[in-house]
Amino acid sequence: MIDPQTILPLLEIPSYCAPSRSPGDRRLAFIHDASGMPQLWIEDTTGIRQLTGHAEPVNSFAWHPAGHSILFTADCGGDERWQFHLLDVKTGAIRALTNDPMTVHMWGAFSPDGSRIAYSANHRQKDRLDLCVMDIPTGAVTSVADPSGYQEVLGFAVDGASLLVRRTLGAASDQKLELVEIASGRRVPVLDAAHRVKFVAARLLKAGGGLALCDLEGDRIALWRFGADGGSLGCLHQVAGRDLDALALAPDQQSAVIAVNEDGYSRLAGLDLASGQVSSIEMPVPGVVSGLSVPGDGNAVLCSVSSAGSAPAIWEIPFGGQAPACLHGSPALGEGVAPSIATFDSFDGLKVPYFLYTPRGPRPPEGWPAVFIIHGGPEMQWRPEWRADVQWMLSQGVMVVAPNIRGSTGYGRAFHSLDDHEKRLDSLADLTALRAALTDRHMVDAGRCAIFGRSYGGYMVMAALTENPELWRCGVNFYGIGNFFTHLMATGPWARLIRVAEYGDPDTQADLLRRISPINRIDRVRAPLMMVHADRDPRVPPCESEIIHSLMFGLGKRCDFMRISHEGHGFKRIENIRRVFQALAGFIAKEL
Repeated sequence: MIDPQTILPLLEIPSYCAPSRSPGDRRLAFIHDASGMPQLWIEDTTGIRQLTGHAEPVNSFAWHPAGHSILFTADCGGDERWQFHLLDVKTGAIRALTNDPMTVHMWGAFSPDGSRIAYSANHRQKDRLDLCVMDIPTGAVTSVADPSGYQEVLGFAVDGASLLVRRTLGAASDQKLELVEIASGRRVPVLDAAHRVKFVAARLLKAGGGLALCDLEGDRIALWRFGADGGSLGCLHQVAGRDLDALALAPDQQSAVIAVNEDGYSRLAGLDLASGQVSSIEMPVPGVVSGLSVPGDGNAVLCSVSSAGSAPAIWEIPFGGQAPACLHGSPALGEGVAPSIATFDSFDGLKVPYFLYTPRGPRPPEGWPAVFIIHGGPEMQWRPEWRADVQWMLSQGVMVVAPNIRGSTGYGRAFHSLDDHEKRLDSLADLTALRAALTDRHMVDAGRCAIFGRSYGGYMVMAALTENPELWRCGVNFYGIGNFFTHLMATGPWARLIRVAEYGDPDTQADLLRRISPINRIDRVRAPLMMVHADRDPRVPPCESEIIHSLMFGLGKRCDFMRISHEGHGFKRIENIRRVFQALAGFIAKEL
């Protein structure tokens, strides 16, 4: 018997994210959700305290170079129209640096002297982002160059005269890195190439030039160095068959720490930038690293680690082999289940990886009831991070299957491109092949298979229920796409070109978009459906779920629909998290 109430304690487990030490001392700021939504907290000589009681969740933050203040970003109800706020750490006073709720402000960086900030914003053209520099004392804003699609500020040059900028030309894997002169707006290409390149991260060096994680040559993300003129100085480090997905420079910039993506798990390594010598850094638990830095005297790595059985926690990992220390975090789940990793041969022979979470205890003769979870994106990857809903399912004897179907990141550019445009439904064929492989082996009960996804994963739910309706006992669609025409019309205009590049252009590929839009085959759905969508979602507009619900109701088909107020593409407030996931648990208990 599945008990929906048992999910509630798992939802209450708090997380500790984005750790950052202040310049010059060991004060530690981080984002923590113990108050009921993510807010800014600090640990200093007086202890631990909450710094912000903002009306909205805090999204990100950065220390001022002098260490006396922190800039944090927040939107309104999850609409991703970020505003900037400057917090005086000593007094708690907050100054709004931007106050335009219909404009997206994408955080960039402080200038080296702390007198300015640089960022991008769509205040002049809603479908394009300007490069902006603000003088902090006066609040005066200067546009650096003409608006240009989707662009982000990654940092200031050491002399403060230029910005390091990443521009996305189409899909998220088609980017340019540039140095943009603030005075003239002149753009200087960095690691330029005639083919598509993805830039995961980049940093400028005090000695000139800089470092970038990118797939400049080959299929995988590697560490490259570039000169002051933007030209390549060669590949510093690569790992065969793996992507590097994070980079942190030591304070003296003579070494760096890199995170390697090994089948979704993070592995840390130290790298001497002069010699190329690599040293291993012990992970505290098998999981996924975020918020990576090397602060202070450069003797330890600071990061947040999330694992299958533990919520994100802040860890300090000394160099030299000493044991990692958990600075802040919740205890690991005593009965937590870690996944195994396997591959299967899909319909065309492609080997596709998946994570298999197996409940404790003996397998039922007919196989486990199972929930297949498809990650969002699609330019993302399922990774073994904390998911309260997954651990609840396992505790109730439900297997969880999480494939990284073709199109996922983390397995190279070639794999990532296999679901583009006319190949969109090939990713659904991967899911169908995996289900068949597991049911044939009686790992999974063929009569008790559910499918669950968020965002693009929600689209995959609807595609599965309309393309192969006989295979699924029930479906759960959180803020997924139903109609690519309305999605591309109503999604945030500042990111529309990225979505068009991934899915297809309504003006030139109308037949394709019509074919892959589940709304046009909604009459084929047989399984009960649960849907959740928030009213301020800027990525997948709420109309996507509204029309599916209307059609399902009109056709006399079961559709439980929850509308959530004042949230965006996901849920940040604990009262909404409780409401949504307790309803999910009840739906799974009833239908599976």
